[in-house]
Amino acid sequence: MAIAAEPDARMDHFFAGPQTLAKVNRRRRINLVITGDGSPSVILAGGHGCTALSWASVQIALGLSARAVSFDQAGMGFSDPGPLPVTGSAVVEDLRAALRSADIAPPYILVGLSLGGLYMRLFAFKYPQEVVGMVMVDSSSEHQHRRFFGENSAQLAALRRGQLRKMTHLVHLARAGALVPGAPEFDALVRAASQPMQLTPAVEAARNSQLASAARWRAMRSEMSVAGVISFEQVAAARRPLGDMPLIVLSAGREVGEAVPDETPEQARSRVETWRIMHEEIASLSTRGERRVVDARHQIQIDKPEAVVAAIEEVLAMVRIERSTD
Repeated sequence: MAIAAEPDARMDHFFAGPQTLAKVNRRRRINLVITGDGSPSVILAGGHGCTALSWASVQIALGLSARAVSFDQAGMGFSDPGPLPVTGSAVVEDLRAALRSADIAPPYILVGLSLGGLYMRLFAFKYPQEVVGMVMVDSSSEHQHRRFFGENSAQLAALRRGQLRKMTHLVHLARAGALVPGAPEFDALVRAASQPMQLTPAVEAARNSQLASAARWRAMRSEMSVAGVISFEQVAAARRPLGDMPLIVLSAGREVGEAVPDETPEQARSRVETWRIMHEEIASLSTRGERRVVDARHQIQIDKPEAVVAAIEEVLAMVRIERSTD
């Protein structure tokens, strides 16, 4: 399936402003982007720093073949800021509350990119009765940093310190109103957030406004600070077999994570092999789990959205056949 590279006018409706602001409690709302119709609903969870916009090509391509729901985590996109720390359990509970508020009942097919894959597995482990299928998109794994670098790695410590310093700096700039077009830090962020799909002017303006938000960088800093400890532990503690649930794991064939300070070529090769092994382990959670390599970078849903759409449609077909024969 070919995905159009030109801006799609429908993007303005779905991604230039909030679409469905679903209440999670009296004070907070989570923005849901809902497309299509039918059951089961396909829930799309982005990676660290990603908003619903990262799923635009996938949602538009799915069209009316399924009801698809992407969302902005608390403090991200058009969602209200939430309490800190941003743990996996907090993201899952916000999402479930928002889905209930929007009358999007289970069953669900859960799709997760990177850290979003970790969160969607946590969702399935905690609420197995609500989940009938999964697609993991170059997903993170619990304790992956420990497996990449060892228990007391100076490389890992340096990587984390650098990331948190950068986030703290961006929070300060945003609070001061200095994270604006033309500022070196902002322009670097825009380049980092560039996507092969074309954005309409309205969607690009909304994205740039979000990049300048202090709430966004506070949420990202909090999520990063606890992901390798609290969130990983939450998933590891809840881990359970998924029976014969349809499960497809998509692995990026071109890269594994970001550059690591002072990493040797041998360490990089080892990290790639560990990433492959962890994805095989995710697939083995189900007796019908399958891992596939896609010729794409980490954000497969942007590089090769057709591969993600095909995997979702395959899982949908399996689930619908099973439900029709029950």
